[in-house]
Amino acid sequence: MDNYYAEKLNSQMLFKVYETQIPRVRQYLKAEIDFVKKNLLNTQSVLELGAGYGRIIKELAPCCRSIVGIDISTESV
Repeated sequence: MDNYYAEKLNSQMLFKVYETQIPRVRQYLKAEIDFVKKNLLNTQSVLELGAGYGRIIKELAPCCRSIVGIDISTESV
């Protein structure tokens, strides 16, 4: 289990998954980000747990005061 995240969920693998997603999955992920953006004030700070390669951070950064992402994978951060 120690190597599970390094082998199966590393940033390169996740990037490939998100880049090849089907339209329905892409729509779901966009709706999820849009919901957070709509409810986020530009004076708030954000902490993303399990940030991966930064897919969500890139989208939310312009909408908040500050944003920090952490991830168990040292390759991702």
